[in-house]
Amino acid sequence: MKLSLTLLALASAIALRAADALPLFNATLTMGKEHRFVLVDAHGKSSSFLALGESFAGFNLKAYDVKEGALELEKDGKVSRVKLVADAATVNAPAARIPATIADAEVVLNKMKFEEMMERAMQGQKKMLAAQFQKMSTQMAAGGADPAEVVAFQKKITDEVFGVLDAKVLKNDVSKIYSEVFSKQELDQISAFYTTPLGEMLNAKQPEVQEKLGTIIQGRMMEVMPRVQKMGQEFAQQQKAKKAAATGGTVPAPAPAPAPAPKP
Repeated sequence: MKLSLTLLALASAIALRAADALPLFNATLTMGKEHRFVLVDAHGKSSSFLALGESFAGFNLKAYDVKEGALELEKDGKVSRVKLVADAATVNAPAARIPATIADAEVVLNKMKFEEMMERAMQGQKKMLAAQFQKMSTQMAAGGADPAEVVAFQKKITDEVFGVLDAKVLKNDVSKIYSEVFSKQELDQISAFYTTPLGEMLNAKQPEVQEKLGTIIQGRMMEVMPRVQKMGQEFAQQQKAKKAAATGGTVPAPAPAPAPAPKP
């Protein structure tokens, strides 16, 4: 009986000591001025990536000293400092990557504002294709097609093309790709990044980046098209020359190359 009471008292003392033991500082993720931390409790259980102000194992993450690499933990009004221990033993650390789900990927894409980003990207493509469809419609109308039917046909083609480029449909595709390429841990870290001021700034400035990149691409395409047209004409002339040489005929002089398009 005395032995049982002694063992019970010892177990209680160990449990109380474990409850008061400081968590180990196991990992950190730094994004600009933002930091996330992984802690390991006395039982070897690790946390997810935590921000300052969050709690784990009864301890609140109070402050982080970047120069010292020390994390301040507070419990019951007492503040303690812990430093990084990269080889902390954990009982819940995965032996292999945890497969991500489509839901995990969707969380990241929502924080990236994927649908809005794709809608902006598609606007430029829609303008370019609209111009091409308009040129095709004009040629069809000039060939005798009914103007009203040409307009209806142009709309039908536009709807068909952009139906497969719908932002929501693409989001589903990308979610599947992300869930296959990234692990759950990696997606959690990416998601954490987009909740930081730096991640939010990246999202906010994406429209400006896309607009500037679109202008550059459009300008370079306009610059290269005359050269492509010239290459096509020269190739066609070479083919005619080969055919004429084989049949003993003559080859007409090549048409002049179109003038380069003005830069935007």
